[in-house]
Amino acid sequence: MKKILTAIAVAATALLPAEVFAQESAALPFMNIMAGPRTAAMGGISAGLAPGAYAHFDNVAAVPFNEETFAAGVSYGMWQPDAAKSHLMTVGGIYRINDRLGVTFGTLVGVNSSYELMDDNGSITGSFTPKDFRIGAGVSYRVIDDLSVGVALNYAQSTLAPKSDLYSTTMKTFAADIQVMYRISDFDISLSANNLGTPVKSASGESFSIPMNAKLAAGYENDFDDVHHLSAGIEGGLYFGGPSAAFAAAGAEYMYNDIVAVRAGYHYGGKANGIASYASVGLGVKFCGVNIDAAYLVAGKDSPMKNTFSVGVGYSF
Repeated sequence: MKKILTAIAVAATALLPAEVFAQESAALPFMNIMAGPRTAAMGGISAGLAPGAYAHFDNVAAVPFNEETFAAGVSYGMWQPDAAKSHLMTVGGIYRINDRLGVTFGTLVGVNSSYELMDDNGSITGSFTPKDFRIGAGVSYRVIDDLSVGVALNYAQSTLAPKSDLYSTTMKTFAADIQVMYRISDFDISLSANNLGTPVKSASGESFSIPMNAKLAAGYENDFDDVHHLSAGIEGGLYFGGPSAAFAAAGAEYMYNDIVAVRAGYHYGGKANGIASYASVGLGVKFCGVNIDAAYLVAGKDSPMKNTFSVGVGYSF
C-alpha cells in the first residue's frame, strides 16, 4: 500500500506543476487539450468555425453545416516538451449523413514522462509511464436551417501508477459536451457546456472535480475572388465545478486557392486557468482531398507551453 500511494504521489507531483492547468482541485486536466494542429495554430479555438476532422472535441454542432461529407485525421504532438514532455496522439472523424444530421468520433492518447519506482528502503525497482486516454462519439442535428444542436459523450481516464489489487490507480469518468450553434450569413455563434460529469476519486478516496467549462464563441468565414478564403474567430469561457477561472482566445486563417493556409492565434489563461497563455502559428497544405497541417506555440521562457507543437494529416471529401 505504501508503495502504491508513494508512486501516485510522485506521479502527481511530476505532472501537475509542469502542466499548470486550471482549477487547482481539478482532475483529468488533459480533457482541455486542444485537438488537431489547425485548432492549435489558431489559439485553441474551433467552436464557431467550419468543422474539421477533430470537431468531436469542441465543435460537434457544426457538422450539419459542413460543405464536405466526410473528414478524418490523425495527429501527433509534443505537449509542453520542456516541462511535462507529453506525447499526444489524436484521431478524429466526422460524417455528415445529410443536410440535417451528422456524427463525430474522437480519441486522444497521452503518454507522459516516466518516473522511478522505489521500495520501502528507497531502492529503485523500476519505472512507470503515466498515460491519459479519452474516447467518444457525438451526434448533431440541424433543427431549422440556421440552428443546430450537438451532443458528445466521452470516456476519460488517467493512470498514474502501476495496477494494484488493493487500490485503484486510475482516475476515470464519463462526461458530456452540449453545443448549440446559430448561423447568420457568414457568421456563426456557438454556446457550449463541456466536460459535464461527476467528480473522480483518487487512490486515497479524495474527490476531485473534472475541468467543466462553459464557452461562448463567434466565427466568420468568407471567400474573396474565388481564390482567397478567410476564417476568424473569438471565444471566451469560464471554468466551474471547482475554483472558477476565465479564459479567452482569438485566431485567424488565410487560405489561398484552397491549397495553402497560414494561421495564427492567441490564448489567454490566468494562473488559475486551464491552459497557460500562449501565442500560436501554423501552416497547412491541401491537395486532392489530403491535408497536412502543423502548429507551433510561442510562450515566455518560464511558460510550460513554450515549444509545444503538433503535426497531422487528414483526408476529406
